[in-house]
Amino acid sequence: MDQNRYLSEFIYQLESSKVNYGDKPLGTNHIVIGTLNTDKDKIGNESKPKENSMQAMVVAELKDQYKAFDDEELMKVNGFPDSVITKNLTIAYAGTTSLKDWHTNLGEIGRSNKHSNGAFASALNYAREIEKQYPKSDGYTISTTGHSLGGAKALFVAAINGYDSVTYGAAGPGLAQALFDNHNGTLINIYDTSDVVTSGLFTGGKGMLPINSFGIDNPGWQTAGHSLDQFRVDKEGNYIDKHGQIIVYVDGNGGILLAPTLWQQTLLENEAMIKLLAVSGEHTLDEIKRLKEENEWLKVQIKEFLTLKELGKKLTASGGGLSQSEKIYLEDSQAFAVVRTAASKFDEAMSNVRVIYQNGITELEELWNDWLGRVRNYTPHLTYNEVIETLAEVNCTKWEIVDEPTQEFRDKIRQIDQMSEQFQTLADEITRKINEMVTSDKELANQLFGV
Repeated sequence: MDQNRYLSEFIYQLESSKVNYGDKPLGTNHIVIGTLNTDKDKIGNESKPKENSMQAMVVAELKDQYKAFDDEELMKVNGFPDSVITKNLTIAYAGTTSLKDWHTNLGEIGRSNKHSNGAFASALNYAREIEKQYPKSDGYTISTTGHSLGGAKALFVAAINGYDSVTYGAAGPGLAQALFDNHNGTLINIYDTSDVVTSGLFTGGKGMLPINSFGIDNPGWQTAGHSLDQFRVDKEGNYIDKHGQIIVYVDGNGGILLAPTLWQQTLLENEAMIKLLAVSGEHTLDEIKRLKEENEWLKVQIKEFLTLKELGKKLTASGGGLSQSEKIYLEDSQAFAVVRTAASKFDEAMSNVRVIYQNGITELEELWNDWLGRVRNYTPHLTYNEVIETLAEVNCTKWEIVDEPTQEFRDKIRQIDQMSEQFQTLADEITRKINEMVTSDKELANQLFGV
């Protein structure tokens, strides 16, 4: 479900007083458990409202047994709201709706002029008040979301507080790179490739977002590419472009599957490069071959990762004890084989991709050495250093020919190591879950039948 986008859209109604405590935003499995409009409301111990036009709401995900209930049915449950919600909270921030909001855009974002009475400070203070009510020590988790200016506030708060965040068409929050580098959560911005806000025309969004930012070529050009309505999803909830191509993978619960999405981005970039190289001459055939081989392994990685995710969902479908389908599945000896096979294929894919990148580095270094040798043969009267200096005068250096291009390969090898670790963690977790369920099932059989 595309829940973060629905929440980012629903929050816009707060300014017109159409968002209320207990509401269940359309298209989501959440209920509103708190709202704020700083033109009217105070935060914490403030003596009066800041009047900086910052609107936000906090929602909680419903427990599985209550997700089909409507607003009125939920309110009739004893102990509402605590009895019907999980400990997964999301703060949604509203985007630009007024002249005062555009003042925030230009001042606090464009000129990085944030201050204690500003909207960004209020966004952060509100999150801290929510943390006091729903502390991490009690098991609560908080994430943020928002669109446009709301997305900038969501990223700002998430980066400082260590939350996860999914935003849409976000303007740049204007934070230091070091703060993002030290952030342990997942920060994601999804935007239309023609969006004038995230592209940086007004607020420098794309250039000021050192996070996972995924552009989607959507159909149409609503409000200069900045409309939330432009985004489309397939039947699984994955974000797709105007050609139906998956751009961003989701987990089915409103979250983003980062690993397969990053692989998909690389795959699509490679396909675009292949098309470009195809019209560039015969000398590009080896590069085209390398990119095609890499894409085949990327497809394997995506498929196997999604297989493990689907297995994980099946094993936790009942939310506790074993469902009948889980029992049947676990009785099948192939359950362990699925995990082992997926992990094996993944390791093989990673090994092959690593070889491709390492060969690319070696080939560039050999090319430089061969070319340098040829130059020295034609200029025997020059020393090695003189040849190097002469080449540098025409911007032909080892850095430009070898070091800079191979840095991309090294970066990709580093990503492989990170993704391999994530994949192994996922495989280990699913294997552990299978073991727990099998053990639980045997214990139950022993209690019932003495076997």
